[in-house]
Amino acid sequence: MATKIYVPETSGDTGETIGSQSSALDREIQKHRPSDWATKPQLFRMRSKLPKKGRAEALLASTDRMWIALKTYAEGGENTIHNHTNEDHSFIVMQGNARFYGPDDESVVLGRNEGIMLPRGCYYRFRTEGDEPLVVMRIGCVVDAADSPWQRSDLKGNRIYGNDHQNNTVVTEFYDDRVYE
Repeated sequence: MATKIYVPETSGDTGETIGSQSSALDREIQKHRPSDWATKPQLFRMRSKLPKKGRAEALLASTDRMWIALKTYAEGGENTIHNHTNEDHSFIVMQGNARFYGPDDESVVLGRNEGIMLPRGCYYRFRTEGDEPLVVMRIGCVVDAADSPWQRSDLKGNRIYGNDHQNNTVVTEFYDDRVYE
């Protein structure tokens, strides 16, 4: 059994990562995955720096098929309607409020300790609601391990990237003294 609790780093978008074809979560998984990730329990602390501009991510734990991350948003959200073609995932609101939209612009507001399950192929987008930074726990699981879980498509079937300008991605700026824990 693991005895050390992992305290994650928080990373955001930079001028170099905006528009790249590498997702923030994939970069974090490659950077922080422990050598025995597939065979041992992983302990983690839910902690993330809060952005005053943009969005950020703190990977909590991962295996080859599943990952858990804290995602934080100063404003905006995931603004382009999209789906994940090879990932089932869920968002659980930990702080703030999020308005989730479906493909016909139908919407629902979720608050603290409320969540949404998004099966692969399900179209959605979301935005923060209110002045408080949004913190969500995102849990994802690849469906077909032979294919990338990071593929997203718009309503026309075009591939899009989560950290692209069309998704309103901006350079992340963090508060010096504000964290979620």
